[in-house]
Amino acid sequence: MQDKKRRIFYVGAVAGMLVVLGVALLFIQPPCLIHAVTGLQCPGCGTTRMLSALLRLDFAGAFQLNAFMLFFLPGCGVWLLLEAVRYVRGEKPLLYRRWAVVLWGAVFCVALVFAVWRNLAAA
Repeated sequence: MQDKKRRIFYVGAVAGMLVVLGVALLFIQPPCLIHAVTGLQCPGCGTTRMLSALLRLDFAGAFQLNAFMLFFLPGCGVWLLLEAVRYVRGEKPLLYRRWAVVLWGAVFCVALVFAVWRNLAAA
């Protein structure tokens, strides 16, 4: 039981740090280093502005700023929640399953296609 309480504490601490980091990034809005160096937009460019638009309930603006992250972040949040529950229960992470590796590989490919498409559309 003590081990489960410790795991719950760790999950809560990490979740709290992610919330604080997310709120801080909304106020700081750091520049993208890839865009600063290459002039190209990475799959994550515009994410903080997209989150700001979502806070204003401007869904169309959020979609225009970064359509990929608009759909990726909620899915990633669900994945992290599932992993946190598995961690608290003491189960192996989902990433050890073949379908999870294929899923994340597909997400990576979609991110690359999105980055190429968005840079070609801007040219």
